[in-house]
Amino acid sequence: MKLSLGRISGSKNIFLYSSLLVFFVFLITRVQYFLYYPVLVLSSDSASYCAVAFDILNSQTPLFDIRTPGYPLFISLIWMVSKTVYALAIAQSLFTLSVSIFFLWVIEQTYRSLTFLFAISISAFISSTYYLVLEVSLLTEGIFVCMLLLSAGLLILALKKNKISVWAMYSASVSVVIIIRPAGLFLFAVMALIFVYFIVNKYKFKFYLSLFVPFTIIIFSLCFYNYMTLKLFTITPFGEANLSGATILFMEPSPEYPQYVNEAIKNTLDSIPRTEINYVKNASGISQLYHTFNNNFYRQVNLTENLMRADTSLRFVGVQPIVRQISIDAIKSNPKIYAKFVVSNFLFFFNNVKIVMDYYEQLSNILTRTYIDKKYEKELESGRWRQVSNDKSDNEEIKVFFKQETGKQNELEHVKITEDNRIEFRQTFLKSLFEVYENVNNFLFRNYLWLVLFCAVFFISFIKLIKSRFKDVDVFIPFLFTVIYITKAILVSLVEVSLTRYSFTVEFAIYFSLPFLVLLLRKNKSNTLITNNK
Repeated sequence: MKLSLGRISGSKNIFLYSSLLVFFVFLITRVQYFLYYPVLVLSSDSASYCAVAFDILNSQTPLFDIRTPGYPLFISLIWMVSKTVYALAIAQSLFTLSVSIFFLWVIEQTYRSLTFLFAISISAFISSTYYLVLEVSLLTEGIFVCMLLLSAGLLILALKKNKISVWAMYSASVSVVIIIRPAGLFLFAVMALIFVYFIVNKYKFKFYLSLFVPFTIIIFSLCFYNYMTLKLFTITPFGEANLSGATILFMEPSPEYPQYVNEAIKNTLDSIPRTEINYVKNASGISQLYHTFNNNFYRQVNLTENLMRADTSLRFVGVQPIVRQISIDAIKSNPKIYAKFVVSNFLFFFNNVKIVMDYYEQLSNILTRTYIDKKYEKELESGRWRQVSNDKSDNEEIKVFFKQETGKQNELEHVKITEDNRIEFRQTFLKSLFEVYENVNNFLFRNYLWLVLFCAVFFISFIKLIKSRFKDVDVFIPFLFTVIYITKAILVSLVEVSLTRYSFTVEFAIYFSLPFLVLLLRKNKSNTLITNNK
């Protein structure tokens, strides 16, 4: 019997069908990894998260000078049970499944007829190659993306149900997103729009309290902790390091800087090909500019190392005011070059929706870096500061842990490393099934069509919102989701390169364009404006 989308929407089992779709996609994209190919996914950033997590596990006072506490706390909770990256990867995958089902439940409670369309969108989002690789990594993406989706679900529930308790949970979720990764600060724009929405629709004062008090308490608690431990009232002192990456190609020595600072800048600039420095000054090609900035962004680490080497009394927190001043002066002296950085990265943020990545090729590259090249062990053995910790004992503990975890890669039965260091993944039915799904997913969802749908939702929701005088909640919600993606693009473009690693975290806003567009087109002129709880 044929079952149309309309009949599914009217079925009492819509939530069950939708959940089964998400669960099925979750299984065919994860089981093959955990059963046969659990490649260790590390990066140069992983060690700094481990450093804080080890301090927590060792009952030491953790310092959040480089990393905020959210992800290290999550790591330490998992490692109290099983101190392996494999256990962490399982926990992060299960978190994805749980949040996905929760979000579907929210849709079932608020936009029931669209539940199955949202299930398709969620399935597309959580099964992209980028999501799959980073979900099992020892990086914040493993839980940051889930918390964003959880927060987005609470946002819909709060706007549709208008319950104080839900608004408080949404407020707390935003603060948790930021504590996991300060890049979540782009959600300030969403909260500002909600504040305006409250004013226009004459919400009672208790709603303002529920929106801002939980957030304020949690964020200020972190700032106060950092003041007690670092003497800095801040969410994190590390954010300024990204700005130095954005300005690395056009920063300059200055007679106002101490000699050792000028020497650190000169040594950093000497390591950059002169042609690339000249290119960003004179060229305007968006694509080449993006790649030039991208190729040199992480030389910010070299600048920090050069400063700390020149003055051995400096620690990371002490270096940051110097780096901030260098970056601000670079922007003041070269505003046009900085504008090129912002524009090229902003445009490439949207371009990332069409970029594809081969899953097993990526696993092969990761295994080569971790097991064959031993890249991350060598970084720790070098004794150089690599955004890990100011405590050298942390480096030693992490190095031992990485060696233990890397050694397990030799025990993988379905992954063969040949004598000439080639990686071979033995074929299994689950691998074949996944590869078919990956090709389908890339064909259907990694293209500009979704960007077109996104732009349609943005413009239609914006126009309808203006016409409703900022009162139509069913227009306001789709508009907020487009704002989530756009403001993340703006924030990233201001301080760092728009890698797919950063843009995929909010791609759910792109894929939700399909059900939101249906919602917007289905609305008629007789829509009633919200009147409850004003």
